[in-house]
Amino acid sequence: MKGLSIINKLLYLINSICLLLLILSYLSPFISPTFLWPISFFGLLFPVFYLINSLFLIYWMIGFKKQIWANIIILLIGVQYIGLFIGNQLTTTTETTDRIKVLSYNVRLFNRYEWIPKSDIKSEIFDFFNTEKADILCIQEFYAADEIPSLIYKYRHIGLQNKKSQWHMAIYSSYPQIKKGTVSIKGERMNNTCIYSDMIIHADTIRVYNVHLASNWFKNSDYSFLQNPQKEKLKERLAGIVKRMKSSYKKRAEEAQVINKHMQNSPFPIILCGDFNDTPLSYAYNTIINDLKDSFSESGKGIGRSFVKIPALRIDYILYDKKFNSFNYKQHKQELSDHYAISTELAIP
Repeated sequence: MKGLSIINKLLYLINSICLLLLILSYLSPFISPTFLWPISFFGLLFPVFYLINSLFLIYWMIGFKKQIWANIIILLIGVQYIGLFIGNQLTTTTETTDRIKVLSYNVRLFNRYEWIPKSDIKSEIFDFFNTEKADILCIQEFYAADEIPSLIYKYRHIGLQNKKSQWHMAIYSSYPQIKKGTVSIKGERMNNTCIYSDMIIHADTIRVYNVHLASNWFKNSDYSFLQNPQKEKLKERLAGIVKRMKSSYKKRAEEAQVINKHMQNSPFPIILCGDFNDTPLSYAYNTIINDLKDSFSESGKGIGRSFVKIPALRIDYILYDKKFNSFNYKQHKQELSDHYAISTELAIP
């Protein structure tokens, strides 16, 4: 630090702290929140830390300062994660490519409690499904207390709870579903966490998982606070948010471990859709993806975003077996839930 002005010494100290936080974010996918839950926060803030340190890199570069090297080395380590947040793929299919379309959507109970002030959201979502005509449709936070919608699909798997009025999950498909099941979490019949269907697709059997990991259970007031923090009740608000996130991080870690173990025993190639309620640089994502590929990383473009209320937050995924190829990943812009629907086309040999 010799030769640095007082201001540059202060900036160097701040830069060093930010570099340490960035390194911790790199570790978050590999350390379970059940062991060290605060590490998950660093993974959540990876884009922020990476951007801040990139600005420091530019600053030291302009001044020809040797402090540039720490930033270069640590930022280069994180380059491998950029594709999880920003897609740059331009792959498209040809007319001769044999492919299937997969769509995943958290429909937020079809707006049962009128979070969106419109009365026809459910019918709009059904129209969207029928227009998109995906071959496989995975729905999280599915709700049909009175009647199960048939949509345009011949086959379906509805994850029922003990009561029909409780939350479900659903897998609809144009392909026969020869076996349907639920991944049991700690011995409980949790049909709102993970269900699966084995399907006959092009003479092969493929297992399709539909996943919904534990929510953070944020209130609207929490989102308002995050978007516009105010001094009033600052400590109380932050404490409440941190407490909920701590609990959900641990629960998601446990659910991801169980789902991963179930997937390891699958006799068939896998397609997995779901709302993980967690970012790509998280323990839950890293545990579930394992040897699978991420359709956004392989065929997406632009900033990954699947949650309406927080910009650039990607928590919804379509993963698939490495023997398949992904094309035309799309984030659908319709705001009919607090999530955006996502879809991709898969070439299955």
